[in-house]
Amino acid sequence: MKTIVIAMCVTASSIAMPASSRAQPVDAPNIAGSETMPWNRGVALDVRARAREAFLEGNRLFQIPLFSRAVEKYREALDQWKHPAFYFNLALAEINLGQYLEARNDLERAMQHGPEPLRGERYAEARKQLVEVERHLGRIRVTCPTPGAEVSLDGVTLFSGPGEREIWVSPTAHEVTAKKPAYATQSRRLTLTAGAQERLTLSPRKLVEDRPWATWKPWAVVATGVVVAGAGGVVHALSARDFDAYDGGFGGLPCAAMGCTEQQIGQALNSRLDRARLEQKIAIGGYIAGGAILAAGVALVYMNRPHVMERDDTSPGGGVAVLPMISTDMLGVQVTVGR
Repeated sequence: MKTIVIAMCVTASSIAMPASSRAQPVDAPNIAGSETMPWNRGVALDVRARAREAFLEGNRLFQIPLFSRAVEKYREALDQWKHPAFYFNLALAEINLGQYLEARNDLERAMQHGPEPLRGERYAEARKQLVEVERHLGRIRVTCPTPGAEVSLDGVTLFSGPGEREIWVSPTAHEVTAKKPAYATQSRRLTLTAGAQERLTLSPRKLVEDRPWATWKPWAVVATGVVVAGAGGVVHALSARDFDAYDGGFGGLPCAAMGCTEQQIGQALNSRLDRARLEQKIAIGGYIAGGAILAAGVALVYMNRPHVMERDDTSPGGGVAVLPMISTDMLGVQVTVGR
């Protein structure tokens, strides 16, 4: 079997291919060297023979030229044997099809092991073609300092932060995204021209750091409203008790049926009535103030939801202040919010 394969190699190497419009493909892979060569290691001789047949058929299609079908055959050969010469010819076919990004990747694979598997002149040609191909592409250098953030290009993951990576891309519109759970996703859309280079840094911000105030502060306002309204309820109960005491005392007076003057009612009952009326006013004011504080607290809880916002970290921290307002004709509360 080994003698037959070598005979096939000699026959194949005698086939000459005319030059393409851009460069001449390798006519047959160079198999000289030991079995320990990286492209030979672990690949059986019969597998190499089948791969070589697909490769030579690709060369025939390249000569016609039928570049898209040649690409199919070169890839069929590569599925069996990762020989650098296969990558070189595949890259030339892709260049003729205008597939510059794929061609660049395959040229790098072709040159991975140096000039020996390509034969010297083809290696120099591969380097020349790589320079030419890169003129048709753009480059994006992405930096992400956020630990654990997943950075992707057009939906394909590139790396996880913190890190940096340079990517060759086709000269079209691209979207670079950085995302992480509990962080605001950050995206940038870029449109590159051939030969252009772009640098960008993506730093997703943690959502909980973007609350206007500490979580407990709005809830403290809500609790204050509940306490004030509850205090109003207690005062209202005292007012009802004093009204009942006045009614009981007034009903026991001899003049109750005919009507009594203030002197007949007496100072004690009149004081009880005045106190009951004052307590009633305070209770109503407590309900109003408590309701207002409670409504303000609910609004602050809503406003304090985590969201992305620009904030000057050097400015004084925000706060919430509740100030009762009492006068002879008004009972209320002033809520001051600092951001």
